[in-house]
Amino acid sequence: MKTNSFVLFLLVFAAIVSAQAQEIWLDQLDLSAMDAGWGTPHAKQSIEGNPLAVGGQKFDHGVGTHAISHMLLNLNNKASRFTAYVGVDDEAHDRASIEFYVLGDKKILWQSGIVKKGESPKKVEVDLSNIKTLGLLVSNAGDGSDWDHADWCDAILSVDPSVTASDLTKSSLQGSMEAKILTPRPDDKPQINGAKIFGVRPGHPFLFTIAATGKSPMTFSAAGLPQGLALDEATGRITGAVTNPGEYNVMLRAKNHIGGAEREFKIVVGSNVCLTPPMGWNSWNCWACAVDDEKVRVAADAFVNSGLINHGWTYVNIDDCWEVQPDSKDLVLGG
Repeated sequence: MKTNSFVLFLLVFAAIVSAQAQEIWLDQLDLSAMDAGWGTPHAKQSIEGNPLAVGGQKFDHGVGTHAISHMLLNLNNKASRFTAYVGVDDEAHDRASIEFYVLGDKKILWQSGIVKKGESPKKVEVDLSNIKTLGLLVSNAGDGSDWDHADWCDAILSVDPSVTASDLTKSSLQGSMEAKILTPRPDDKPQINGAKIFGVRPGHPFLFTIAATGKSPMTFSAAGLPQGLALDEATGRITGAVTNPGEYNVMLRAKNHIGGAEREFKIVVGSNVCLTPPMGWNSWNCWACAVDDEKVRVAADAFVNSGLINHGWTYVNIDDCWEVQPDSKDLVLGG
């Protein structure tokens, strides 16, 4: 009878303890609080946007990042445990080597030792009782950070029921570190921006859009265009081809119901191209070899929707790493 009472007591005690804690996945948190040595940390995906996989084992939950990476979480003594499986993601190169650390109030609570690609994921289980600040660190193991794709898989924090996911990533510096747009808003009156010179080879396709800010709708004109080029008055896009080499001085104009603007523009037809520094976006620093058709189109749309195109941002470059993709022949490179 006493034994049964004791078992019942344990069950009730366990139920009470369970009711006093909740589990929050690491991938539920605001990952802008996590730094990565390359790329952007991804929830439920590797750093390159692929399904999480370590040593041939796949995971539905977790965070993919890249050494050197760190994240600080505010526990405020309201957490009891942190568990995870860690390792090098299977997408990495064989030379990848990293080391994971779990820090509590500036002390090492757990460290993995050096781990490499192909090794089985290492289990993490850390007591967080009386810990105010938790740190998740991934080092490059002292041999450089090439291909150091790190995964925190099935990472879970057991915390007090009063704690929310946003509480964990709040910082005392948050108010002073919020992103602010300091660039003045463009005036409603037209202003022509972008390059003042453009180079193209004789007979090659010509494509240039007049970059202009101002209140829409706006119309465009161009005086002195060489033979072979035409301007779309509604979009400001100049297209065509010029056969005869030379330098052509053009006057660009933009007009809306408030006013107008004009600007000199030189077209150089010859052997020299790229006469101004390109302003644009390259896929490598964001997607590396995980670039695909959809991501390129989204980047191009962002240039237009955000208004960057009106300030002279014109290039969306696809890094040559796209060629390793099995469907690379289907990747649209123009349009």
